[in-house]
Formats: sequence, C-alpha cells, structure tokens
Amino acid sequence: MKIAQVFKPQRSKYLVFTTDYFMPFLIILSVILLGYLLRYSPMFSVSTIVCNLDYQPCENRGVIAELDKLKGLNIFAVTDDQVSSRLTSGDFTIREVAMSKTLPSTLKFDLHSVYPVVAIQVYGNPNSWLVMDDQFRVIGPRSTDPNVPTIIVKNQLTLTIGKAPTDQSLLDTLELLDTLELTDTFAKESFSFKSITKVDNETVEIGLDDGKIAIFTITKDVIPQLRALQTILSDATILEGARIIDVRFSQPVLRP
Repeated sequence: MKIAQVFKPQRSKYLVFTTDYFMPFLIILSVILLGYLLRYSPMFSVSTIVCNLDYQPCENRGVIAELDKLKGLNIFAVTDDQVSSRLTSGDFTIREVAMSKTLPSTLKFDLHSVYPVVAIQVYGNPNSWLVMDDQFRVIGPRSTDPNVPTIIVKNQLTLTIGKAPTDQSLLDTLELLDTLELTDTFAKESFSFKSITKVDNETVEIGLDDGKIAIFTITKDVIPQLRALQTILSDATILEGARIIDVRFSQPVLRP
C-alpha cells in the first residue's frame, strides 16, 4: 500500500502579484508618480507672469524684477503669503497682493496700491494726477480722478515714486508741505472741497464743491480764515450772487 505524499508549497523564487496586492500597489505607485510630476516636471515650471497694478499693467521695475525671480520655480511651490510678504515689504505703495494660477505655467498677480490722501495735478493737464499717501510719498500716476483733494500747480514737477518731495525748486515754488497742512486742517473743519491751487508763495485758491472759490493766505493763521468761510457759507443771503470768497483779510470780500 502506497502512502499519499503530502504537498508542501514552496516559496517562489519570483515576485508574483495577485489582484489583492496589485491594485493597491498600482494606486500607490500612481500617486507617487503624480506627485513627482507635479513637483519636479518642467511642464509645471513658471514661465509666464502677468502683473496688474490697480487694473493697469505693472510698470514698477522693482516689482517686475521681484516677480521675474519666480520664473523657473514649480508653480505649486509658489504661495500667496510668500509673494505678498516679499512685495509689500519691498514696496510701501503696495497694499494688497492677489495671486491666481493657470496651469501649467502661468501666474497672474493683481496688486492694489495704498489709499491715496492727496493728488497733485499740473495746470493744463486735466486728465493726469500724481497721488500721494498719508506721509506724502508719491504712489504713482493716475489717469482717472482719484477722488481725493487735489493740489494744482502751474509748473511741471520732478518727483520720485516712493519718496516725498525733496526738490528744492519744487518746495520754493509750491511750498507743498504748507499747502498739505492746510488740506489737513480743512478736513478737520469738515469743509468739502475739490482742489487747492497754489497761486503764489502766499496765496492759495480753494475750489469748493458747489463751484465757488475761497482765497486764503498761508502766511497767516488758517483757523480764523476757515471759521470766517464757515460763517459765510452758512448764510445763503450773504452768498447770493457771490462766486469768490476772499478770507485773507479781517473783513472777508465777496466777488461775483
């Protein structure tokens, strides 16, 4: 009588995949491969950068140079916070940075300037303004009304973006700081006006919202002149037929 041999399975010398192991392995391998491609593939390297500042193409060379440093980086490695921190710390005029990505290789940046508090306009150029921040540093040019108090000057200006006026000829002609101080006082007195025109080293004309013009002198205390103007503006009978209000003197003068 023969005794049946007992079958003893032996470990194969070859790697054998069953369906139980193959699918999980395939998924893991695909995830690793996809992660590698997204992170290191040249296809996802930044090659195109679009930059707009206040809805206009960026012209600041410093900003453009800083953004150009992103070219060649993996598009997924560039973050909003990273770029925003670099741009706002390097350029005070930038208030906000918004970034969007278009795969595989395009970054778009929408930058917004700090809020202007005053604008300068050269007489004869009604569609061009130069705006400044609250420290009177130049933010940049504007082709639309910035809707802030405007100082109108009669001579061309030489100003640098990012800096306050330092040109001595400008200061001698315009006495810009004194006029801006007048602007600030006006705001505290709750007057509504459109523009300030520097007539000479002593006289400024204030264009009010209703079309009237108030004449001030910056060689005297501004507060009494403001109060005189306020008194006149509050009495419609005094204002009847008057367009010019001259408060440089102890007795204001009204002219048509």
